[in-house]
Amino acid sequence: MPVDALVEGSWIDSAELPLPYPAVDLLVFADGAMWLAGPEVTVRSGPLPPGGLVGLRLWPGASLSLGVAADEVPLEGMPFGRVEPGSPRDRLSSALAALDRVSLRDNDFAVQRVVRMLHDEPAARVGDLAAAVGLSERQLRRRFSNAVGLRPKAYGRVVRLHAALRMAGSASWADIAHRCGFYDQPHMIAEFRAATGLAPAALHGRFLQSRAG
Repeated sequence: MPVDALVEGSWIDSAELPLPYPAVDLLVFADGAMWLAGPEVTVRSGPLPPGGLVGLRLWPGASLSLGVAADEVPLEGMPFGRVEPGSPRDRLSSALAALDRVSLRDNDFAVQRVVRMLHDEPAARVGDLAAAVGLSERQLRRRFSNAVGLRPKAYGRVVRLHAALRMAGSASWADIAHRCGFYDQPHMIAEFRAATGLAPAALHGRFLQSRAG
C-alpha cells in the first residue's frame, strides 16, 4: 500500500516524545484543512488548536511523492488540501485514505541509507557518510536536504536526542551521553536545553508524569 511507504506513524494532539522531530508532518485540523509542516530542530510551543490536531509523520523522502521537496516545506506549515471534517479518528482515516491514492516516486536510496546510518550513529561525520554512499559532501547535503528537509548533521543532532531520552532510566546520564555520541554529559545537557529549553532529566520527568496522567 502506498500509505505504508509514506507514513511512519500518527498521533492526535501530541507526539510520542516531548522532543523536536526531524521529519515532515501532515497535520489535519478540525475543519478538515491539511497542512504540511517542516522538520523541527527545536520544540514547537503554543496552544493546540481546538477539536483535536491529527498528525501523520512522513518517512524521510516521502514528501517528494506529494510533489514537494522537504526543504521547501516551511516550519510554520503550508496548505495541502482538505478532508471532510469529523472526529480526530475520522480525519486520520480520511487523510490516510488520501495518501493511499498517491503515486509513489522513487526514493533516493543513497539518502535512505544515510538516514539509517545516522540512526545507528547520530554523530557520524558527513564526510564518512558521503564516502559510504559514493557521493561528495556537497552532493549529499543537497540531496539529503531535498528529501529530508535538514542537513545530515542537523538531522543527526535531533536523532541522538531521541536516542538519549529513550535510554533514560537504563543507565547514568554520563553513560548515555557517551553511548549517543555527545562529547560529554555537559554537552548533552546543552544540546537538550537548546532544543527543548530543559535538561534531559527534567524533560524525562515531565514525560513520565504525562504518561502517568
